[in-house]
Amino acid sequence: MPEVRDDTATGTDGHPANDGSGERDAGASGNRRRRTLGPAWAWWGGGAALALVAGGIAIATVNTTVYSPEAQVEDYLAALAAGEGGTAVALASSDTPELAPGTATDLLRGEPLISGMAALGELTVSTGEETADGRSTEVLVGYTVDGEEHSTTFMVEKAGRDWLFFDRWRMAEVPVQSVQVVPTPLPAEAASGPLTASVNGIQAPLVTEQGQTPGRSFAVLPPMVVEAGFESTYLQAEPTRLIVDHTAAEGTDTEADATEPSSDPLTLDLALRYTDSVSVEVNEQLDRFLAGCTEQKVLNPAGCPMGYDTVNRIPPESITWSLAGDPQASVHALPAEGDDPTAVAPLEAEAILSLSEIDLMTGEQRTVEHREPFTLEADLTVTPEAVRYTPNVP
Repeated sequence: MPEVRDDTATGTDGHPANDGSGERDAGASGNRRRRTLGPAWAWWGGGAALALVAGGIAIATVNTTVYSPEAQVEDYLAALAAGEGGTAVALASSDTPELAPGTATDLLRGEPLISGMAALGELTVSTGEETADGRSTEVLVGYTVDGEEHSTTFMVEKAGRDWLFFDRWRMAEVPVQSVQVVPTPLPAEAASGPLTASVNGIQAPLVTEQGQTPGRSFAVLPPMVVEAGFESTYLQAEPTRLIVDHTAAEGTDTEADATEPSSDPLTLDLALRYTDSVSVEVNEQLDRFLAGCTEQKVLNPAGCPMGYDTVNRIPPESITWSLAGDPQASVHALPAEGDDPTAVAPLEAEAILSLSEIDLMTGEQRTVEHREPFTLEADLTVTPEAVRYTPNVP
């Protein structure tokens, strides 16, 4: 008998016939595939979201560190601390500032600049207030000098963006300040010759030519400590500090004036005083002057504040002048401005004359001791390296 195929049991392709259970299996398999693909798409989307979030965090981080207003000021301060004034000027100004004639630039570079910054101690940089339009931010730099807190405020302006995400900032122009170091009160004679002070560790002439106004101006970028002192044989000034902590000259309203020095420079007064050597030298000159008087065997020593008159005859060899005690001149301290800067107190002393006097009428000879008080006034001239004591006598 011929073989009969049961199509209900086996399909024409040799596979089992679909009895309904196959449909459920296919459906189950399809469901399994969909469940597998679902988590894969979720991981891809989550990774993208995380990447975007991480990117946003990175951009925000870079914007608050590398591309921040504070970073611009920190670069400026770092240039100053390294003694690179040219770099600092470039960061704080678009143009090289025009300095007034005679203004020294010694404090804008090298060791004097490093010294002035080191005196500020540890610097703290913090963000201040932002302008209403968000285009500018104040950056505050704090420091402590000699136990007192000080601060300098810089304005930093937004200048666009780099790579679409990173803010670009630039410092508003910082004007160069002018600090004038002035020795006061300065005797007139001292202003006629060289006068050199120590300014931030360098020797700087304050008076270089006869007739020149004492003092010298120095260009300074804030913040900065300017320390000046003066030491010579007969004049000195203790080291004095001036803190330059402002970034704008008072009364400066226009951008055109921003890089020009203030019309009213800051003044650092060097309070001059005599050294102890002045009094020593004055009294040595006084001793020589008085010795020149007492050595003369005459009744009226030439150029001296003492004398003796008589009608009797005096043997010259009997004349002996001396002084009571040890007269000492007293030099006035340098006074406040407006007074005579060079003076010595009048000297009160007493001269003693011993001699033999012969009466012309009787021929009688007697020994005489004459005591004569006198007041000696004198002019005093003091320069850094010279003292001249000049008695005023007829």
